[in-house]
Amino acid sequence: MRRNNTGLNNNLIKNIFFKITFLAFLPIIVCFFNVQETSAAAASLYLAPSSGTYVIGGKFSVAVKVNTGGEVVNAAEGVISFDNNLLEVTGVSKGGSIFPFWTTEPSYSNPAGTISFGGGLPPPAYKGTAGHIMTITFRGKKTGGAQVRFASGAVLANDGKGTNILASMGSGSYTISPKVTSPQASGEAPRQEEKIEPDYNKPVITSPTHADQDKWYNETTVVFRWELPEGVTGVSIAFDENPIIDPGPSSDGLFGEKTYENVKDGAWYLHLKYKDDSRWGTTAHFRVMVDTIPPLPFEIKVQTAEDDWPELLFETSDKDSGLDKYLVYAGSLEKESFEVDAEAKSFKVSNLNIGDQIAMVKAIDKAGNERLATAQFTIEPIKAPVIENYSGEIKSSDQFFMNGSASESGVVNVYIEKAGKIIVTASTTSDISGRWFYIYNTGLDNGRYVVWVEAENKNGLKSGPSNKISFLVSPPVFAVVGSFVINYFTVFVSLIFMIILIVLLILYIAGLIRRRLKKETLEIEEIIHKNALAMKKAIDQEFLALAKYEGKTGYRKEKEKTKLNLKKTVDVNEKKSIKEVKDVEEILK
Repeated sequence: MRRNNTGLNNNLIKNIFFKITFLAFLPIIVCFFNVQETSAAAASLYLAPSSGTYVIGGKFSVAVKVNTGGEVVNAAEGVISFDNNLLEVTGVSKGGSIFPFWTTEPSYSNPAGTISFGGGLPPPAYKGTAGHIMTITFRGKKTGGAQVRFASGAVLANDGKGTNILASMGSGSYTISPKVTSPQASGEAPRQEEKIEPDYNKPVITSPTHADQDKWYNETTVVFRWELPEGVTGVSIAFDENPIIDPGPSSDGLFGEKTYENVKDGAWYLHLKYKDDSRWGTTAHFRVMVDTIPPLPFEIKVQTAEDDWPELLFETSDKDSGLDKYLVYAGSLEKESFEVDAEAKSFKVSNLNIGDQIAMVKAIDKAGNERLATAQFTIEPIKAPVIENYSGEIKSSDQFFMNGSASESGVVNVYIEKAGKIIVTASTTSDISGRWFYIYNTGLDNGRYVVWVEAENKNGLKSGPSNKISFLVSPPVFAVVGSFVINYFTVFVSLIFMIILIVLLILYIAGLIRRRLKKETLEIEEIIHKNALAMKKAIDQEFLALAKYEGKTGYRKEKEKTKLNLKKTVDVNEKKSIKEVKDVEEILK
C-alpha cells in the first residue's frame, strides 16, 4: 500500500509539472505564431485624417488609403460604415486613385450609412505606405462624436494567387460642433475645415497612339499631345511607372507634344502641369499600357467520343494584359473562325467532312498579341446504312421503293443517279430500331438508274456511302398516244387496215399506169402520123425544087443537097418515135 501511494504521488507531480511548463511557454508560442502571421499579412486600410472637429453644415473630406506593408498589391476592397445620425455623405471621388479599374464603383448609401468600393491595377501593381484609393466628402448634420470605421475589407497581394494580406483596418472619430472652439477658450488653435483644392489650369492630355487609358497596346512608341492655353510659360513633365507623382517645380520647356520610343511592357504614366505668370497648375496624369509579349505557348489536345464530334482542349495565359479570347479554325483556314471566350478553354468542332482534318487555335491577349497552335485529327464515319429491299424494275408510271437499316433515330440521305449525273437528292429518317424506307412517287424516264444512301446521326456525323443498287425503268405494255390507248387488238386491226390500204394503193397505181400507157400509145400513133405527113411534104418540096434544075448546070449538086435534107428529116422523125417508145418502156418497168 505504501509503494502504490508513492507511485500515485509521482504521477501527480509529473502532470502538475507538465501543465506549469506548458502554461509558461504558451505566451511565447502564441507570440511566435502572431509574429509569423503578422509578417505574412502586414497590409492595412486607414482613413486620413483619422480625427477632426467640424461645424454643423460644414463639409470635410476624408481620404481612404492603403499601406501595403512592404508587399506589392494589385487590388483592394472594403465597406465603410458611418454614423448617419451625425453625418451624411455628399460625394465620393476617384480622382488621384492608384486604381484605374473598379470591380465595385465607389458608392454610398446615407440611409444605410455605408460606403463601398473595390478597385485594382495591372502590373507592376503598387507598393507603398499611402496609396490613395478615394476621397469621401462628409457633411455634419448634428453635434456629437461621429464614428467612421471599416466594416470589412481585403488587400490582395500581386502573387498570382490573390492572397489577402490585410492585417488591420483603421477608423476615424470626428466631432461635429455648433461652432469652432475659440483658441482663448481651449488654449489650442482651432482645427480648420479641410478643403478640396480646386483644379487650376489642369492640362488635358491625349494620345493618338494609345488613346484609351483602360486599353492595352502592343505599340512601343507612345505620343502624347496637349493644348497650350494662353498665358502658359512652361511645362513640367515626367514619364514613369508611378500612378501619381508631381513632375517637379522646374520647367522642361514650352511644347505641346512628347514622344517616347521603345517603351517597355507595363503600365506607364505621363505627369504634366503648366506654369503661368502666377503659379504652377494642377498636375494631370495619363496612363498608357504596353504589352508586346504574346500569350504563353500551348498545345491542342483532341478528345474524341464514339459517334460524336471531337472536342479541342486548350489553355494558356498572358502575363501582362491578360488573355482576351481564342479564335478557332477547324477544317480549313479559309473558313470563318469561331470566337471562344478566354475562360472557355475548349471547343467542339462540327460540320466537317469525313477524313483527316486540321485545327488551329489562335490565342489573343488584350493588346492584340497572338500565339498559334495547331493539331491534326480524323473525323471517323459512323456505320454505313444498308439497302436491303428495292424495286428492281418499274414502269415510268410506277413508284420506286426501297428500305433498309441504319443508325437509330438518324437521317438517311438518298441519291439517285442516271448516266453519271445525280438527278434526285432526298432524305428520310430511321426509327429507334434503325429501320427506314423511302418511296419516290414521281415518274421517272425510261432507262437504268443507280441508287445509294448515306446516314447522318443526331449529332450531324455522317457515314460513308451504302451498297449501290441499280433498277430499270422500262416502257409499259400499253403505249399512250394523246388520250388513246392502243392494245394488241388495236395494233392487229391497224395492220389489217394498212394491208388493205397497200393493196388499194397498188390497184390505184396499176390503173394510173394503164391510163398513162394508153395515153402514151395514142401519142405514139399521133406522132408517127404527123411524122409521115411531114416526111411526105418534105419529099414533095425537095423533088419540086430539084425539078427546077433538071437539065441545067448544078443539077447534080442540088440533087445531093436534097438527099441530105431528106436524111435529116428522117433522123428527126426517128428520134421522136424512139423517145415515145422509151416512155412506154419506162411505164412497163
